[in-house]
Amino acid sequence: MKTFTKIILLFAVAALTFTACKKDEDPCEGVSCLNGGQCNDGTCNCAAGYQGTDCGTEMRAKFLGIYNVSESCTSGNYTYQITINTSATGVANVVIGNFGGVGASISATVNGSAITIANQTIDVQGTPVTFSGSGQINGSILTLSYTLSAGGVADPCTSTCTKQ
Repeated sequence: MKTFTKIILLFAVAALTFTACKKDEDPCEGVSCLNGGQCNDGTCNCAAGYQGTDCGTEMRAKFLGIYNVSESCTSGNYTYQITINTSATGVANVVIGNFGGVGASISATVNGSAITIANQTIDVQGTPVTFSGSGQINGSILTLSYTLSAGGVADPCTSTCTKQ
């Protein structure tokens, strides 16, 4: 029995020695963060405009496509299509074509599931028209609230945009 106790004691001492000498593992070892993301305690913190466990997905990707728009404005109700494409001005930026159903191409910025249309004036058939607003995407539905102003008259609108 003494031999058995000595063997157990020997294994216990060996295990403690091995454990005491083992270096702490780096939680970021083997974690690859893309597109400028930084690993922090085993998790990727993504650079602006990117998301996902490895920062490999552009936030704007979910917004890109063709949408059928059903819109309610002070001036009336409208249906038309818009397209949302990438912008060359940055990974968080998009261009919305045929915005407001007036053929205008405007710039917008995305952050997560939100989209922001900064105040901008576009020439629409010789008339300066100012657009600004914001929205949210949920699955294939993009909801926008914006105002267009022309000739001193503001027209607030709410749009439900369904991705094709």
